Amino acid sequence: MESIANKVIELADKHFGEYRIVNGEVIPKYCPLCGGGDHRDTNTFAVGMWNGAFNCKRGNCQGINGKREGNFKQLCNYFGEAAFEFSSLPKIIKEVKKTYVRPDPSKINLMTDEIVNYFARRGISKSTLDEFKIGSDSFGNIVFPFYRNGELIFIKKRIPKMWSEVQKEYNEKISKMSKEEASKVWKPQKEWRENDTEAILFGMDNVSFNKPLVICEGQIDALSLYEAGVYNVVSVPSGTEDMNWVELCWDWLSGFNQIILFGDSDAAGVDMVTTLIKRLGEDRCLVPKEYPELILNGTDYNRICKDANEILRCYGPEGLKSLVDACEPAPIKGILDVSAIQYVDPATVPKILTNINMLDGMIGGLEEAGVTILSGRRGEGKSTISSTFLLAAIEQGYKCCAYSGELNANRFQDWILLPATENRYVTYVTDPRSGKRIPKVPEDIQERIKKWMSGKLYLFDNGCVFEEDPATAVIKCFEMCARRYGCKLFLIDNLMMLLTTSDEENKAQARFMAKVKAFASKFKVHVLVVNRRPLQMVTSGTNSVNPEIRGVA
Repeated sequence: MESIANKVIELADKHFGEYRIVNGEVIPKYCPLCGGGDHRDTNTFAVGMWNGAFNCKRGNCQGINGKREGNFKQLCNYFGEAAFEFSSLPKIIKEVKKTYVRPDPSKINLMTDEIVNYFARRGISKSTLDEFKIGSDSFGNIVFPFYRNGELIFIKKRIPKMWSEVQKEYNEKISKMSKEEASKVWKPQKEWRENDTEAILFGMDNVSFNKPLVICEGQIDALSLYEAGVYNVVSVPSGTEDMNWVELCWDWLSGFNQIILFGDSDAAGVDMVTTLIKRLGEDRCLVPKEYPELILNGTDYNRICKDANEILRCYGPEGLKSLVDACEPAPIKGILDVSAIQYVDPATVPKILTNINMLDGMIGGLEEAGVTILSGRRGEGKSTISSTFLLAAIEQGYKCCAYSGELNANRFQDWILLPATENRYVTYVTDPRSGKRIPKVPEDIQERIKKWMSGKLYLFDNGCVFEEDPATAVIKCFEMCARRYGCKLFLIDNLMMLLTTSDEENKAQARFMAKVKAFASKFKVHVLVVNRRPLQMVTSGTNSVNPEIRGVA
């Protein structure tokens, strides 16, 4: 069954930036449709995790096709993602609310001595087993009963032996058989559940809503934590792969202000905790610090403890409880503790000087992780000054990469060679057809400049055909140049050549400039953006230079 919630989270991870999950809704900091408007309003947009419906509370938000609310399919289409098949939605709802088979309580017997001894070996007392009403079946297997409001909802069973011992006995048994004989021998299972039962959390009836809830990965871990004095504990029903319990227990989970996620330390456990932080909300989840080393009965196993039970056996109830008590809030993506940020002297931040003293004195140079917008009307010197910036960067030893929507490769080379040449070396030729005098760089000077620029200036090839839209292709190529060549200054000349005419101009600019700023921040580079008129948006960390006004054209 495909989960709507997972699809919503996938879309949010790709396109929403910083977001929170509150009461079953994904709430990005800024509306992904309007960006919060000129005032950068926050927390105005929400998407329901269980129905996919979205809306923005800003009256000026243009939304999708002029509507500020709609369904998840429209939202997917807006961002160019594969839409969730909502024709299956009624089926999913029916499956979630279907009538499950209830286990028969009369088939749960009292614990056997073997079960009590098995748990004693794992550091768990009979009194703890009694609190969770642990029993046995007719074959002597352990029965973990899952209750909700006093009703038996789900059961899980386990062999009352250490799993390593069970596997060893099985392997010894079949080693004496032929392959045909061995194939007929029942292969033991570590744990199993009854079919068509409702998989809820283990221990729900034992907890209180006015205390933090601890969720762990297995029933034995829940028993271990209870043994250590952590009484508000539950465990997931079927390991890390089956996450349907989140939907089944959602209303119940909503009653807790804090949730401690105590998963296993292996890769599957880490993935489960990461997923649950997103599903249950970063703002209320806590996680333990790194688990201690596995040292049992004086033997160092050269690894950390895998789960709560191993910690209990190695460090006792006090050690396990102290780890729970020291749990820390889960890190919220995009949030930093200002006091923990390492101070950087602004005067030491790497900058590319424009070599125009007046301009460098005003903006301090082109700072890493920044964007500078060159705006103005046609013919006012935007492209000319951008070529000057590129040459200044190369002169300082920086590598550059450029996109030119109006110039092919030959014209771009001519465009950059001319300002790189001193006036005394420039010659002029006359176009015999028009009579226009055209400046020309002599071939020997060209070769000297090309040698100087070799390996320092790269150009996006407009002649290539890309599967994605031009804007996406340019950003991808810029990323590769940043990684492979270490380019530090990038030029986009000009912005409107990259944006599709089907998009509304302001929305297209906002989406693309957000990608440009993210690229600059990620790779600690500077991006020059040439635009014919000022952008109708506010871009954090962005300079704006009008050549005519600044007198630098």
